Formats: sequence, structure tokens, C-alpha cells
Amino acid sequence: MKYWKWILIIKTSILFLVCKSIICQEINETKFNIFSKSEITEIDQYGFVYHINKDNLIKYSPLGEVIYNYSNKLLGNITQLDISNPLRPLLFYKDQGVILALDNTLSLQKSEISLNELELYQTNCISNSNFDNGIWLYDLDVNEIIKINYLSEITFKSGNLSVILPKMNFPILKMKEKNKKLYAVTSDQVFILDQYGSLLNIININAKKGLIINEKNLMGYDGDFLTKYNYLDFKIDTIYKTNKYYKITQYQDQLIGVLNNKSEADLIIIPN
Repeated sequence: MKYWKWILIIKTSILFLVCKSIICQEINETKFNIFSKSEITEIDQYGFVYHINKDNLIKYSPLGEVIYNYSNKLLGNITQLDISNPLRPLLFYKDQGVILALDNTLSLQKSEISLNELELYQTNCISNSNFDNGIWLYDLDVNEIIKINYLSEITFKSGNLSVILPKMNFPILKMKEKNKKLYAVTSDQVFILDQYGSLLNIININAKKGLIINEKNLMGYDGDFLTKYNYLDFKIDTIYKTNKYYKITQYQDQLIGVLNNKSEADLIIIPN
């Protein structure tokens, strides 16, 4: 398996979870050590690995070599890294109300985006918009999903979501845009919206520790169960039970899980 060879070389703090079947039959696990410990670990679609420790962001090549880093001591600790567009990684500093847009070398693209100047004082999470190079925001104070353009101008406001979606359990914990749709994750549901903020679907699945979006299904990890929702028959199945991982994410057609202790990893294979 080509990914197994790759992950042994770089010795990352991640595990590959091959899961293309609807219901898994047998689980195989192989443990190995990591090459570096970090508070937050992400991987982009090209196989580059990003580590965050407080205010420091490090980018590794697929071979485990440090190639770029970024740090801004004035802004403090990094709250969130969005690499859904690897050519424009976004850094979110929640305490300062600031977003930074970098390029693929982790160089600052433009001046910082001040959410306080936009009167978005309680922004909880952000997401890249690859549709129009904008940024999605969720403001906890007004309970709204908001979009700003590349000029930092507000182009969309959802209105108070508690009025629009009275049965929604707030707050939104994270958001992710894919295939021109926005996926908003709460503690027990995933809301799917189009580019104009219109609600398309509500899925009763817990994805607070992992949201995986595929063409035929959506998967969520809650820290105990990896669950799959099928778009065609609306069926929800539990694929795998485990509490080893603090999150599960996606790399191409694979799943990547990071262990809770962040000091070792498993390769877990779920057969077709």
C-alpha cells in the first residue's frame, strides 16, 4: 500500500484509516512512533503536514523535512488553521479577533483581517471559501454565519440561526466548505448550506472530532464512534468504535486519525 510506505518514511503523528466500505468486517492495527509532537496536526491534499505549537506553525514535506514556518508573537496562540485551500492557509487568532491569510510558503499574503473592526467580536470558527476566495465565519454573539470577501467586506449574513433553525443545538463548533457547499458542525448535527446560505440538508450525526465528506456519503467522528451517513438511502451506520483519537480527518481517499496522546500512532485498515 503506497500510503503505508509514505507514512513509515515520515513517521508522522497520524494514522491512516482506509475505509471505503459501508460496514467494516475486520480491523487491523499497527502501532508506530511519531517524529514530532504538536498541539494541532493537519495534513493537506498534497501530503504536506502542518504542526502548531502555541504561536508557531511548521510545515513539513511528505518526507518529514521542515520546509517553512510562521510565527507572530504579537498575536499570541493560534486557535485554528484552515488548509482546505493549501495555496491560502488561514490562521485564526480567536483571542485577538484576527485572521491571517498566508501562501503555500507560509508567507503573509496581505495585512491582517481584524474581525473587531467588522464588529464580529465573538467569532468562534472560520473556513476558507474556494468558490469566491472569501471566508466563512460563525459569530457566537449574534448566532450568525457570515461571509466576507477578499476585501474584508461582509457579503452575507444568515440572520439569527436560532430563529431560522429552532431545533438546532448551538453553537457551531467548526465549518468546512467542499464542492461549493458549506458544512456547519454542532455537537450532534451537521447542517449543509449552499453558497448563498440556503439550508440544503440537516444530518443527525456527531462530527465534532472529525468530518469527512465524500461523493456518496458523509462521515462523522465524535471521539467514540466513526459513523457514516449515506446520501442515497439516508441510512446511518456505525463503522468503527474507538476512543483512541482526538480527531479524524481526510487525506484524498484516506482517513487520518491523530491519537489522543499525540506521541504515537496506529495504522488501522478497514477492508472493503
